[in-house]
Amino acid sequence: MGEADKNPTNFLIYFVAALQMIAPKIGEGVLGALQSPQPPPIESILTILLNEITAIQNDFVLILDDYHVLDAKPIDDTIALMLEHLPPQMHVAIITREDPDLPLARLRARDQLTELRASDLRFTPAEAAEFLNQVMDLNLSAENIAALETRTEGWIAGLQLAAISMRGHQDNANFIKSFTGSHHFILDYLVEEVLRQQPESIQTFLLRTSILERLCGPLCDTIPLDSSTSGQETLEYLERANLFIVPLDNERRWYRYHHLFAELLRQRLEQSSPALVPKLHHRASAWFESENLIEEAVAHAFASHDWEHTADLIQHFAYRVHRQTNLTKLSGWLAGLPESVIRARPWLCVYQSLAFYWTGPRDRIEEFLQLAEQTWPGSPLPVEETTRLIGYIAAIRAHLALVSGNIPRVLAMAEAAIQQLPEGDYMRGWTATALGGAYWGQGNVNASLQAFQTARTVALQPNYPLLAVPPSCYVGMQLVKQGKLDEALCIYYEGLALATMAGGQQLPIAGFPKVKLGDVLREKNDLAGAEQWLHPGIEQCIQLGHPDVLADAYVALSRLQLAQNNWIGAYDTFEKAQEVANKSPVDPFVRCWLDDCRVRLLLAKGRMDDLNRWVDASGLSVDGELSYHYDLHHINLARVLLARARHAPTAAGAHASLRQASSLLTRLLIAAEKAGWVYETIKILVLQAQVFAESNDNKSLQALSDALSLAEPGGFVRIFVDEGPPMAKLLSEAAAHGNMPDYVGKLLAAFEAEKQKTCDKPDLSPCPSVQPLIEPLSQRELEILRLMAQGLSNRQICERVFLALDTVKGHNRKIFDKLQVQRRTGAIARAREFGLL
Repeated sequence: MGEADKNPTNFLIYFVAALQMIAPKIGEGVLGALQSPQPPPIESILTILLNEITAIQNDFVLILDDYHVLDAKPIDDTIALMLEHLPPQMHVAIITREDPDLPLARLRARDQLTELRASDLRFTPAEAAEFLNQVMDLNLSAENIAALETRTEGWIAGLQLAAISMRGHQDNANFIKSFTGSHHFILDYLVEEVLRQQPESIQTFLLRTSILERLCGPLCDTIPLDSSTSGQETLEYLERANLFIVPLDNERRWYRYHHLFAELLRQRLEQSSPALVPKLHHRASAWFESENLIEEAVAHAFASHDWEHTADLIQHFAYRVHRQTNLTKLSGWLAGLPESVIRARPWLCVYQSLAFYWTGPRDRIEEFLQLAEQTWPGSPLPVEETTRLIGYIAAIRAHLALVSGNIPRVLAMAEAAIQQLPEGDYMRGWTATALGGAYWGQGNVNASLQAFQTARTVALQPNYPLLAVPPSCYVGMQLVKQGKLDEALCIYYEGLALATMAGGQQLPIAGFPKVKLGDVLREKNDLAGAEQWLHPGIEQCIQLGHPDVLADAYVALSRLQLAQNNWIGAYDTFEKAQEVANKSPVDPFVRCWLDDCRVRLLLAKGRMDDLNRWVDASGLSVDGELSYHYDLHHINLARVLLARARHAPTAAGAHASLRQASSLLTRLLIAAEKAGWVYETIKILVLQAQVFAESNDNKSLQALSDALSLAEPGGFVRIFVDEGPPMAKLLSEAAAHGNMPDYVGKLLAAFEAEKQKTCDKPDLSPCPSVQPLIEPLSQRELEILRLMAQGLSNRQICERVFLALDTVKGHNRKIFDKLQVQRRTGAIARAREFGLL
């Protein structure tokens, strides 16, 4: 364990890495969530991880060495939680210099704790003799061994330090007598002795390389700056001399020092040469940079406190990090730099803006873009660089304008960016994505589709596959708008392939296509398939940290949970989406779908007061201007108006709401058809059919028929089923009229399956297993009979069981015939007599 492990997130990341040594696939999703800027609660992650551990078949031991270094309550709490729910095949060994703040008493009482104290670990005189004489080859007398064992209290590291120190002494007995005191004193003394016994070059090597978390020969050649010694040979010498060095691989390429030894060396280096430490970190940073080991290069740069060098390095690597869509990493680096350093560099100002766009806060983007504009005139940038910089600034402004809904500015900034950016620059593709969004906001689905396809092509031409993932998803979203669900699925699968590296490793951007795949499968009523994609997709989107993508992902999951009748889960997920949107402005289309989800949740709970408050706060009005940029979010208002009509206390109130809804839906239908938005057209027609039905207008079946005609080729299901019993009733009427029997039959079957899921709940009245009738009642007839006994009218029964009125009347006749009665009262009495009710 080290200082960095004090953070529970880091601790769990290393824990997963250790687990993957025995189960390579374990914790992949957890790892993604942990590395996100907004990771889920540790308890949730640990629960998932422990569940995965239960699948490991063999016993294994997790060893936490130097646990005392942490001294962090969050880690103690995490370990305590882990121990409380430890899978039986997992064992934990904690090596520490002091008792950890864990429920040791409880573990002892349960006989779940084995303790090895100092007295158990200290070498006995016999063991000390064997170690000193046979391992360290000192040939000490029994008296000297006993004295040494007494001085070190059998402490093994102390014995080893003493043994190394004695190699240079002629009189070991006097040496042993020369040191006394506490462990700490002995430790300092012996380290001093160890160093003193080494050649000066080794002493220098040890002290200067102590700043490294891991060492290799070429790196060590650079750090001490001593050409007379070979780094690799010195490392091998240290290993042969038992000088507290641990090989990290079988090839003996990478090593590390024993943590305690490294700590003492660093302390000594700080005391003896404080001015040298930052220089050494600087050299280490340069070496890691030359090896393209970015993270270690930047880490040592930060440790060098050379902010100019660190800024140079971040600026150098920012381009690559962006190409990898790892803007969260860039954001973290920039957060570690003094803001004054960023403000003085135009490129860092631009990258800061880009990072803010990706992870927030988006309200500071323009501030840093203006700083970039102010600083570049005085910077030594070549003309080509300045032109490119201007192009970047314009591209970021185009995306920022998209979020704020200023379409003319998006177009202007995108055009400016394209003029400045050189051919082959990946930002040209990103700019095309902004253009696609602008055309989307204008309701031009074909132009939008073409722009997103261009962005995808621009990214793929110079082989930047990760940058092609977002435009691939946006292409799919336009295909969904055109009602082409199967084609959208294909492009989402292609996007997922682009996000998958050789060997199957997936970067966080893979979450984007996964979520879209899940959402289309939900629409096609493949709820199990949707769940399979959405949950891992959400975890990766959390890691990705992009507010638009993450909020949209939560909305997709909430819609799935609504379809699964998981109201609590749907509400919790919706709250997460809302939280993301509250922290950072999100794209208007995301806000539309957030409201769609909100309205459905409130409707499901019949919270009309909350819905009315939402309408008041939304600024939407029946005669307000429709907006393609907000994905025609007036559809949400129309849904609320329909609900108001259904809950109106008076017929006049219902009529007024229906009239408003009808007027609004007429305008929406024209707008959706003009844009070629098939998906929105279906949604509007579905609502329109219900408004007509509530108004007793015979145009309801025609509206439904139009919706069915548009929906059938794409295989839409949930867009109908999510409307509930009123839509089931309309579909039954459509079926009665022979309208698209196969497709309508499929939809009614989906309704029946929904109903069956409800019937499977334990609160249903038990069905009698034996009926005293010549011709038993069917399950459907029994159901209608029970509703009849509850006093429901035929029309109310229609709504409850999703059947047309004529169908219910037909069931009534069969019930009467089988019970040999003429009317309802007789049927209920006879059914009670037979024990059917």
